[in-house]
Amino acid sequence: MAFGRNRDGDEPPADQPREFSEADKSKARQWFEKATGLREKQNYDFALECYVTGLRFWPEAVEEGHKPLWSLAVQRRQAGGKKPGMMEALKKPMTGKDALQAMLNAELLLGKDPTNGTYFDGLLKNAVKAGLLETVKWIAPRALDSLKADKKVSAARFKAFRAALVEAAERADRLGDGETAALCYEQAVLAVEALLTRNPTDMALRDEQRDLAGKLTITKGKYVEAGSFRDSLQDAGAQKLLHDKERVKQGEQTLEALIGAARAEVRGNPGVAGKINALVDVLLKRERAAEEDEAIALLTDAFEQSDNYSFKVRADEIRLRQGRREARVLVEKAKQSGTPDDAQQARLAQMAFEQLNVDIQRERAHKYPTDLRVRYRLGEALYRAKEYDEAIPALQAAQSDPRYRVRALNLIGLSFFDKESYSQAAEVLKDGLEAYEGGDDDLEKLLIYWLGRSYEAGGQVEDAKATYGKLLRIDYNYANGDARQRLEALGKA
Repeated sequence: MAFGRNRDGDEPPADQPREFSEADKSKARQWFEKATGLREKQNYDFALECYVTGLRFWPEAVEEGHKPLWSLAVQRRQAGGKKPGMMEALKKPMTGKDALQAMLNAELLLGKDPTNGTYFDGLLKNAVKAGLLETVKWIAPRALDSLKADKKVSAARFKAFRAALVEAAERADRLGDGETAALCYEQAVLAVEALLTRNPTDMALRDEQRDLAGKLTITKGKYVEAGSFRDSLQDAGAQKLLHDKERVKQGEQTLEALIGAARAEVRGNPGVAGKINALVDVLLKRERAAEEDEAIALLTDAFEQSDNYSFKVRADEIRLRQGRREARVLVEKAKQSGTPDDAQQARLAQMAFEQLNVDIQRERAHKYPTDLRVRYRLGEALYRAKEYDEAIPALQAAQSDPRYRVRALNLIGLSFFDKESYSQAAEVLKDGLEAYEGGDDDLEKLLIYWLGRSYEAGGQVEDAKATYGKLLRIDYNYANGDARQRLEALGKA
C-alpha cells in the first residue's frame, strides 16, 4: 500500500500503525543513494530534493532519510546556502489534507533554513497528523530546542508543541506503543518546565505540568511488562502504586507507600524537577504540617542547588497555604467561642498571613519587574494588608495588562475609598465599569456597589441613588440587601 495510506488516499485510522512495503523502501533507498552522491558533489539543493522524494516513499526512514537530510541542511548552511524565498515558501504549503506532503514541504524548507521555528513546527504538526511516530520522536527534541532558542518566548508555539506531542502520545498509546507514548509525554513535560523557568509564577502552567507528569507516570505503569523504558517500573506493585496515585481518595497505607516510592525516586534522581515535584505533590495530599514542611525544605534545597526560581515559588505557595489555613481555623474558632482572646489570636494570624503574602509578592516583583501579573498580585496583597499608598502604584502599573485592568481599577478604587478619598474612588470605579467587557457578573456588581458607596460617602446623593438603583435591577438582594437598604435610606433623607 503506497505510503501507508488506505484505498481512498486518506491517512490510516488512529488505531492502525503506518506500514510501508519493501518495494517502497527499495525506491526510497535509491533516492537516498542518489542524494548521497549529489552531496559529495556539493550539489546541495538537488540532494535535498532527492532525500525528500525518497521520504515520500518511506517517510519513517529516520536513519536513512531524516538524519542525513538534517546533516546535509547544516552542511549547506555552513557553505553559505540561501534560505528559501517567500515565493518558494508559498509553493511549499505546510497545510492541507495531505499531511505527508505538508510534512515533506516543511522538511524541505527546513533543509534550506535549519533554524526556522515555523518549519520545525510544520514538520512536527504534520508528522503527528500523518501518524508518523518514528518521525515525531526524531523531530520533537529538535523542535523543542528551537522553542528554547527563541529570544522572545512564543506561548502559542509552546502550546502547539505540547498539543502535538499529547496527540502523538495518545495515538501511540492506542497502538500499544508505550515507549513512544512515554517519550512524547516526556517532551511535553520538558516544554512546560522550560516555560516555568521563565515564568515560575504561572499556576496554570504548574497545573498542566502535574497533569502531563501524571499521564507520563500512568503510561509507564501501563506498559511495565515491556521493560523498554529508560526509567521503567520494576514490578506490578509499583504499577499499582502509580495507578493509585490518580485516585481522588487514597488510603493511608497506599499514600505512605506512594510517599516512600517518591522519596526513593528523588534519591535516585537528585535535582530532577519532575521527580521533586512528584514528591511534593504526594506530600501535600494530607495537609499535614510536618509533610508540608518537608516539601518546603525539599524545594528550598532544590532552589539553592539549581537557582531555579520555580522551586522557590512553589515553596512560597505552600507557606501561603499554611498561613491561610491557620488564619481560617483561628477565625472559625473565634466565631464559635466569642472570646476576646480567640478574636485577638485570629486577628494576629490574619495579619501574619497578609504580611507573609506581601513579602513574597514583593520578592517576586523584584525578580520579575516587567511581569504585570506579578505586579497585580503585589498590589492585591498590599491592598489586603491595608498598605494603600504602596498598593495604588503597583495596581496602576498592572492595569496596563488587559487581563488585569478591571480588577486593578476595582482595587485602586477601593484603596481610595479606604483612604476616604471618595471622589477619586468614584472616578476610578467609573473607569473600571467603562473598561468592563463582561464575563464576570460578580465583578461588575462589585464595581457598581462600591461606586454607589463612594457617591454616598462623598455626598453625591442623586448619583448614589441612581447607582444603587442600577445594581438592584441586576441583583435585588445584593450584599444581603445592603444596597437596597441604603437606597431606601437615601430616599427618606
